[in-house]
Amino acid sequence: MTIGVYAIIHKQTRRAYIGSSSNVERRLTIHKSYINTNSRFVPVGIKESGSFCLKDFEFKIVKITSSIEEARELETAALECFFGDDLYNKSPHANGSTGTTRNRSSYVAGARKRLSNPTYRAKLSLACKGKRKIVTCPKCGVSGGGGNMRRYHFANCKR
Repeated sequence: MTIGVYAIIHKQTRRAYIGSSSNVERRLTIHKSYINTNSRFVPVGIKESGSFCLKDFEFKIVKITSSIEEARELETAALECFFGDDLYNKSPHANGSTGTTRNRSSYVAGARKRLSNPTYRAKLSLACKGKRKIVTCPKCGVSGGGGNMRRYHFANCKR
């Protein structure tokens, strides 16, 4: 497990994505998987490169650090120094994989406000009820959710 800063470089355009992680090898594996599967989670800008083949990218560990805080500081410094058209992630205040620092307290306050409203809680509860259809197996009498019973139980019933 390596803590540090990494770069993903498109070989043809030489555009780069710089990131930091507490486990760089795992993070690079995830990026490779996203590129390989043409996933919607490919980092911003890589999709614009027009190519989704792993051989078109270089994956490098730029700097190994002793803590994630140091790695994030280096990532932010790199983004500030090389801020321009060559980077995929253009946020000067990068914070891990999200790319931006967000004010968590506003999200917490909004969730607290919604959940304190009794009509909202009742609406959520009502939305969860009545969706699941219970089905009983005609052979053995086992009951369960309709989708799972049709997918797994009926074909594998022992009776």
